[in-house]
Amino acid sequence: MAAKNDTRAKIRIRGTVQGVGFRYFVLQRAQECRLKGYTMNLPTGEVEVVVEGDKLFIEDLYKAVQRGPSKAKVTEATIQWEEAKGSFRTFEIKR
Repeated sequence: MAAKNDTRAKIRIRGTVQGVGFRYFVLQRAQECRLKGYTMNLPTGEVEVVVEGDKLFIEDLYKAVQRGPSKAKVTEATIQWEEAKGSFRTFEIKR
């Protein structure tokens, strides 16, 4: 069950975001913000992040992924807000 102030977001990041430590960057930021969910590489070359937690912390994460780690070159990041489902226990890298 999600906490009453929690929300969920799906973030997609495009650009040079695979093979540059992007998912580990997201993992570290999400854990710092006590967010739950996952990040993974997509076959399209994008990185997807599905995250639940406090909306302010998700917004902080979104700002961070728009820059990314030093070797990344983010050309676009989109965020889609959803209702929290409370289906995550931790934050992890899927693939």
